Amino acid sequence: MKSKKAEQKGIVMLRKRVFAVTAVALAVVAVAIAQSAKVYPGAKKFTPPDTEETREAAKQAPPGATQTIYLSDDSFEKVSAFYNGVGKAYTLPGMERGAKLPNGQVMKIAFFIFDGATDLGSSKSWAKIQRPYVGGVEMKDSGPDYKDIRDVTAITIIERK
Repeated sequence: MKSKKAEQKGIVMLRKRVFAVTAVALAVVAVAIAQSAKVYPGAKKFTPPDTEETREAAKQAPPGATQTIYLSDDSFEKVSAFYNGVGKAYTLPGMERGAKLPNGQVMKIAFFIFDGATDLGSSKSWAKIQRPYVGGVEMKDSGPDYKDIRDVTAITIIERK
């Protein structure tokens, strides 16, 4: 028969093990949550119309990736500031800044990486923030023809498994 002291020592050791296992499990969950993208508060999920242009655009997504689009009436700067707080800003090499649409509106684009990767190609979780939303682009002899332009901030979240 175990002494009361030995029994208490066993209970204390069991509690320590349970605590250690719980702490490790919580750490794993925290890392998983930190690596996944957060949706901007108040943004609404957007499903583009099923057209040839949107199917072509979907093919441009990285292999094995899911792409979810959200729209917000909030400014590009406000949405970008939110994502700057939860991810790492990334500048796409060679990307033209401030491209103008035919209506004169300047297109603003920013990228944010959520999983600590060094670039978009190696990231499994990142977002593109853009204002205005452009539903499609058709290349013509005179240059790009932008379709479905909306004065909202688009948040495109890309996630790969």
